[in-house]
Amino acid sequence: MAQSDRKLIVVTGFGPFVGHEEVNASWEAVQLLPDVLIYEGNEYQLEKRKVAVEYAAVDEAVEDIWQQQPELVVHVGVSGIAKCVCVEKLAYNHQFRRPDNAGQYLDKATCCLPHNAHANVLRTGLNVDKIVHAVNATCKDCVSPALSDNDKTSMEATRVSKNVGGFLCGYIYLRSLDVDCKRSLFVHVPPIDKPFSTPQTAEIVYKIIEECVQQLADC
Repeated sequence: MAQSDRKLIVVTGFGPFVGHEEVNASWEAVQLLPDVLIYEGNEYQLEKRKVAVEYAAVDEAVEDIWQQQPELVVHVGVSGIAKCVCVEKLAYNHQFRRPDNAGQYLDKATCCLPHNAHANVLRTGLNVDKIVHAVNATCKDCVSPALSDNDKTSMEATRVSKNVGGFLCGYIYLRSLDVDCKRSLFVHVPPIDKPFSTPQTAEIVYKIIEECVQQLADC
């Protein structure tokens, strides 16, 4: 199938920022994703984009991405405190108090959304609980091994989260949810090797994308 005939999935990762100056685990994982996903005979082109940690760069990227009318948009960011891959349910519109890499702030720590004005919270229409359950059930090779059969602290591949944060991760998610909440998702990945290698993280993200595609196809 020609690339132009495939449905489009856009996956973004972020560039460096304070605390992750040398490498951003999100972009490292996104780069390893395949170029094509096949589900029930349908081919999806995966477009991978690196976004600078700046409000203006996010605005430009989100506008350009949605002009392409993608089937799905998955934003990926890194969290220094994440212990597994966190699938985010929602984004808030009142927490953007930190300056970006260009030293820019958002006025009053909020933004006026083109479609939802000053909505305080936007939620994804994708079933995050179902995504997490399915990925954890099929991604056994990506999890940290338990110390014993009775150990309850062994790591799962993914978990549900309601804390996307108030920096550029939350901002890019909010902007995409404003355009189409039914086709937008944000995923936080942990730092490299804490506990997952980059290939392991990429595998988990890919499985999350597969679950999203299945949900959209079943609608």
